Amino acid sequence: MKKSWTVRCGYAARFAHTVTVEAETLEEALEKAVENAHADRRSSVRCRRVFVDAAWEGADTRDPDAAWPVPDRFTERGEPPVVTLTDPGLPGGGVEVSRGRVLLRFETPGATLTNELSDPPHPRSNKPLVTIRRRADGAPDITVSGGRARIRVLGF
Repeated sequence: MKKSWTVRCGYAARFAHTVTVEAETLEEALEKAVENAHADRRSSVRCRRVFVDAAWEGADTRDPDAAWPVPDRFTERGEPPVVTLTDPGLPGGGVEVSRGRVLLRFETPGATLTNELSDPPHPRSNKPLVTIRRRADGAPDITVSGGRARIRVLGF
């Protein structure tokens, strides 16, 4: 059964557009709201993509405490990049980045190497630094700072 959803969309130029849409799920409501916001933008305003600031179940609802969590793909930051590490710390190991930009820092007792890897497009506001160290037991020790990233470790 379809329910009413109130969704506030934002633009990079910081305009806001709150609409009520009919949908069965939050994801469907967000997709419809973003489509409506794109269609209703003033033609004189040049801005980037539309994103979702907040969403509520019900028509014309704007209680901050009742807002639903917005999935990453609808937010201004977008989904975080995915970093895949294959056999981290070994000479034949590999690194792959998808959906964004990350700085990778490999630290060993003898040296530190930092490198930027990206798979554009990426949200400008998300600039993660992924630091990879090898613990005394040989396992990888991975930290993320300065943004968000999903880390997958394979072959360990």
